[in-house]
Amino acid sequence: MLLFLWLSSFMAHPYYISVTELEYKPREKELQIAVKIFTDDLEDALKQAHHQKINLQNKEEQKKNEALVSAYLQKHLNIQVAGKNLNYSFEGMQQEEEATWMFLLVKNVAPFTTATVNNDLLYETRSDQVNIMHFVNKGDRKSYRLTNPDKSYSFSW
Repeated sequence: MLLFLWLSSFMAHPYYISVTELEYKPREKELQIAVKIFTDDLEDALKQAHHQKINLQNKEEQKKNEALVSAYLQKHLNIQVAGKNLNYSFEGMQQEEEATWMFLLVKNVAPFTTATVNNDLLYETRSDQVNIMHFVNKGDRKSYRLTNPDKSYSFSW
């Protein structure tokens, strides 16, 4: 039994999913974004993109890893409001068990009633990737699930 438990700890997880949480804060005029991805999946995507082994838990390479993650997110996660691409800043990342949380911020965002999110995170490494998005605007939460190869969804409030 112990051998089975030990061996199973090295098996890949059986599903490939990311969660992106977006919340518009009208008082602050900010769009706060949090992305959660299984760490091993994110490392695989970064390894494929940069042709080198990546260890996101290596504290000595934190600045380098944050730059790689930020560039990856810029390429694979885009938000449009009123037909205009929003530029977000990478605010940091944090490990949580088997996953990595990444935090992004857009400042000076005027109120809006529609937003389009283009999200193809991990699609280049997983044909069965699912990206779940939760978007809160004016206290109203909308959710949508993108399944590879679908990349985009428009939210309306």
